[in-house]
Amino acid sequence: MASRAETAVLARFQRALLGDLEPTEILRNFLEVATEEGVERAALFLYRPEARELVGEVASGRGRRYTVSSVALPLHAKGPVQEAFFAEGPLRRGEEWLLPVVGEEEAFCWADPERRCRERPRATRETRALICPSCPRFRPLGVLTLERVPSRLQPLLPLLAQLTALALKNGALLKERDAALRRLSQHAERLAHVSAASRELARALEPDAVMAVLAGILRERLGFYRVTVALVREGALVGHLTRRGEDLYWTEGRSRIRLPVATSPDPMAQAVRERRTRIVPREALPPHLAEGVGASVAYVPVLVEEEALGCVAVDHGPGGPPVTEEEVEYVELLAGVAGVALRNAQLYRERTALSLALAAERKRLSEVLEELPDGVVVLLGERGFANTRAREILGVEAEVGLGDLPATLAPALEGGRAEVRLGGRTYSVRGRRLGEMRVLVLHEITERVRMERALREQAAFTQALVDLAQEALSAPGLEALAAAIARRLQVLFGAEEALVGMAEAELRLLYATRPLEGPLPRPNLLERALEEGKPLVLETLAEGSCALAEAWGLRSALVIPFRAQGFKGGLLLGYRRPRRWASGWEGRLAQVGLLLALVLEKARLLAYLEAEEERLRALLEHSQDVVYVLDEEARIRFVSPSVRAVLGYDPEGYRRAALDALAFVHPEDQERARALFQELLARPEATLRGEFRLLHQDGTPIPVEAWGRNLLKDPRVGGVVVNVRDLRPRLEAERLKGEFLAAVSHELRTPLAAILGLAELLRQEPLPPEAQESVELILESAFRLKNMVDNLLDTSRLEAGRFEVSRRPVHLKPLLLELARSFQGVARLSGVEFRVEVEELPLMEVDPDRIVQVVGNLLANAFKFTPPGGSVRLWAGVRGEEVWVEVQDTGPGIPKEEIPRLFQRYARAKHPGVRGVAGTGLGLFISKHIVEAHGGRIEVESEEGKGSLFRVILPLYGPHPGD
Repeated sequence: MASRAETAVLARFQRALLGDLEPTEILRNFLEVATEEGVERAALFLYRPEARELVGEVASGRGRRYTVSSVALPLHAKGPVQEAFFAEGPLRRGEEWLLPVVGEEEAFCWADPERRCRERPRATRETRALICPSCPRFRPLGVLTLERVPSRLQPLLPLLAQLTALALKNGALLKERDAALRRLSQHAERLAHVSAASRELARALEPDAVMAVLAGILRERLGFYRVTVALVREGALVGHLTRRGEDLYWTEGRSRIRLPVATSPDPMAQAVRERRTRIVPREALPPHLAEGVGASVAYVPVLVEEEALGCVAVDHGPGGPPVTEEEVEYVELLAGVAGVALRNAQLYRERTALSLALAAERKRLSEVLEELPDGVVVLLGERGFANTRAREILGVEAEVGLGDLPATLAPALEGGRAEVRLGGRTYSVRGRRLGEMRVLVLHEITERVRMERALREQAAFTQALVDLAQEALSAPGLEALAAAIARRLQVLFGAEEALVGMAEAELRLLYATRPLEGPLPRPNLLERALEEGKPLVLETLAEGSCALAEAWGLRSALVIPFRAQGFKGGLLLGYRRPRRWASGWEGRLAQVGLLLALVLEKARLLAYLEAEEERLRALLEHSQDVVYVLDEEARIRFVSPSVRAVLGYDPEGYRRAALDALAFVHPEDQERARALFQELLARPEATLRGEFRLLHQDGTPIPVEAWGRNLLKDPRVGGVVVNVRDLRPRLEAERLKGEFLAAVSHELRTPLAAILGLAELLRQEPLPPEAQESVELILESAFRLKNMVDNLLDTSRLEAGRFEVSRRPVHLKPLLLELARSFQGVARLSGVEFRVEVEELPLMEVDPDRIVQVVGNLLANAFKFTPPGGSVRLWAGVRGEEVWVEVQDTGPGIPKEEIPRLFQRYARAKHPGVRGVAGTGLGLFISKHIVEAHGGRIEVESEEGKGSLFRVILPLYGPHPGD
């Protein structure tokens, strides 16, 4: 049931992606299905070539409660989405899948430009974001990202990316078609306005009427807020009328507009003088002209046969948009018609000249229509004209009658739309009625119709593959699964014979419509398809190409290879009669191969997962630790079988009754354990550690160490995971270790005392210099060994909680100077300069032996790690309310990453310059505890190759010994 449910998701995604043609709706539908199916976050980033950005919407949440936010990512920036955009296949980063969405099958040269790019300039991985988008081979459409994808969806991700690409391509085609239709409709509508306006202007015989009609048309039909008309009078441009909104003002004789045409810098006079339209931004206008106008003003001269009769100024009013070039074209047409009408009114007696001017303007209008890429038919009553493209489509003359048009155009002639097929091509026809005039626009959509049909066929084929996957995955076992797939594809492709084989050491038969004895005979088409790595469409089988085909009497065949991780094979569909297939079948066969690989790999993985589950169960049963899974109330939801061996409880007990895990904690430790659990609830995914006692089934308290992690929001766990380890073996080992250290240290102190005493006596005797140096070396070595023994004893006391300091009032300066004198011999033997700078120090309450031990450890380390020729400096002084003691050397220094662990037990620097130097790694550990017991702190400053500085800081008024 689980496999069928998982496979059904593909159908839901297919319906969501192909159920709508609008890109925005496609995106929203996909994101909704993705979040409902358990994806934590989904995003679809679409490539915008004009901005070279990946713009997408990101959905987070579950079901219909998801939220959507928009994101824009520059293509040239570095990031996982940009990387996936150029990838050849899916990428996975942790729990996030990034799937490239590619429009067509290509060589994916952008994925590996160093090897595949053949263009100039050649792209690289560093420059492909700048070069590849300009290449005609570039096909990526975007990136589909899914975070925390349930495992049941992961095998279907490549197919989802393909479906997304098809849906986006279909949406893009729809958008292009609608945009073209809108442009054509607007163009036709405005042409109709021009035609109607021409008739209105032609009927006006007075100049005032011509100008009023022109202003009304520009306001009512083209949407201009302000129209100003000025006419040429005796070499000057004089204001005639102004239309502002719905109000008309006659300004002749009262207007401020009186401009010499030959010399005025005013843009209206310049347009008349130059006989060309001028579009001037508001910022470029003089202040008295810029007041109350739109973003720009168009000044269109009223021309008749190159003679300027006046000028029309139009704009969209305060806060309005700029005047566009397209609007200007129509204003120019109307101004030209108005000029003809004005000349007709002015020269009423010269009707012949006026007719010639109108004819010229009609010719100009016809020339505009002739340049359109779509077919246009304009009918005035029963007669009209057709442009060049319409004549090619309809097979008519330039002058066309209503009866010359095909009957299939009747709905469009009434103002509707129609889709017709003419001359083997498909056209979308849109009609518009404007009074007596009817306009038809014929736009070719042959390619779009073909792609829509191909998309429907692809959708039906994809649904068939989904049904196949659902049926196949319900079959138990690999052979049964192969049989179910082969039978379904045999029906889908109409084949008489079918065979499925899997490549191992040799081809192994999984299913065949006819029984076969022994291995598959050679040569065979399955091996050939696997070698070539692509489907084979064989309309005619050559003799000797396949022994199996000859045995079965096959004349044609389809062979589909498939590959998955560690799994490959092939499917053969045979036909006993010759078959012919249209182009494009290789793509469908490749989809089938991908589905076969996914389904069969899914079956193999399910078997593997079952084996892994059995293995995990066995590991938990024999583990020395106990693993619990608790809910928010600390009730047990799972416990590993090892609980029986460690604590004596039945591992299935929690199934019979609700059990509080904290009830099994020792009563004295329950409050601490409960606080730890509450902290886990407050810090999701954090790992916390604690030690307490659990009660054995017989009542014995068992000391344990526990690690907890809050995975309540992880759908795979849904609880708080607690790992419990029995501490009894470790505690017993630590006890034995402490006893051993104490015994060994005690036994070493007696002979050390004798060595130190005798060496001290020898030093008092007059000896030769060579012997004196040997005595100094004996004393230094014995003192070092004594320090090591003392450190071991102090470490044992610290671990046992018996470490103490005995404080009393002392002067540190003489103690530090005496300690420094004891290191003078070491300095001479080491060849190291030793400088001592101790200032006057106040009386302090400290443990003098312990403080000397700390400084002695620091000096011993300094001399130990400083090479001959270097220097060591001991300094002490008062800084504020603190006493500082510093030991500085010129040794190899300490790496930054080693400094945080210097004061840990047995910690020693791993720098190559200090390897081979003797030491236990306990001196700094003990020194830190001694300083902190005095209320002070110890600091270190070091840089590799420049030495180290250790600073002991003691408060002048430290804590009382009893504190």
